[in-house]
Amino acid sequence: MPANDNRSLDRILRTVRGHIRTYNLTRPDRLVISTASRSVHAEFTSGTVVDRFAAVLLWTATLHGAEFGLTYGARDEVRLAATARTGAGIGIGLACSGSVFELGGTVEEHDGLNGWQHRFVTLPGLPTLAEARTDLTSYDELACLVASARSVNPAPAGVAA
Repeated sequence: MPANDNRSLDRILRTVRGHIRTYNLTRPDRLVISTASRSVHAEFTSGTVVDRFAAVLLWTATLHGAEFGLTYGARDEVRLAATARTGAGIGIGLACSGSVFELGGTVEEHDGLNGWQHRFVTLPGLPTLAEARTDLTSYDELACLVASARSVNPAPAGVAA
């Protein structure tokens, strides 16, 4: 690896670590750094579904130009992906996923043309999501979803909400 890549990696890593410390952010379970694109991908996989979604929201509240996409997929899971930038211009991709039911949602099946079954999910405060399709959503809608899911699945005693 050329020396320039090492310096670039060090700079990106210092920037991300500083951002986490400055805002006391939840540490991601997986972090992938790309020196070529000056970007970072962070994934949250541990803790409750609500905690993972809340972590993505907390991160994006400290970044610029956040955009959100929700995808309803296999095994009745919803995947949240967000993109944004730090003040230093590093692109950040954030992701998490979890059960529709742990988020307080419901799944419906409808008959389509030619006997095909179409599955849809309804989550509190969000428009209906069709299976295998990504829909854009807003920070406020996701914040309402997290708050609603917290009321359905409150944090255990002794755990901060």
